[in-house]
Amino acid sequence: MRGKILIVEDFADWRELLTGLLQREGHDVRAVDTLQSARDYLATTKDLDLAILDIRLVEPDEENQDGMLLLSEIHQNQALTRVIMVTGHGTMETQRKAFREFQAFDFFRKEQFDSEEFRQAVREAVEKAHRDRQSRKETDYIRGHRYEMWQRDQDN
Repeated sequence: MRGKILIVEDFADWRELLTGLLQREGHDVRAVDTLQSARDYLATTKDLDLAILDIRLVEPDEENQDGMLLLSEIHQNQALTRVIMVTGHGTMETQRKAFREFQAFDFFRKEQFDSEEFRQAVREAVEKAHRDRQSRKETDYIRGHRYEMWQRDQDN
């Protein structure tokens, strides 16, 4: 299943590696390197299946966690978009926070990166996003249909 994917990674080599890997799988991929570029893209994009976020988007700043901030924003504003975190600096505490508070779909450490495991996680995330989006559409349709029936009953 092809997905619409956003990669947010400040390190060009990783951005290119992930982009190439996912494009070869047939996905529609957009890659950006800053928090603001990601926000701009998200503001104009509908039906994003997956965002792949680096936790630290400004490498020299060890306190920077723009990826976690973006995870929080996606969780609030685009609940059907799945998120995979990729980091070279993540702690167990950060990983727990990503899963518990913001329902990240998966979490990968760069130093232990396995491309097959990553591609499998991407496939599962895209499939889940598609299923959830379809379910939401069906639910909205049923609600709308029930409302129309109720309106007719009220008019009679």
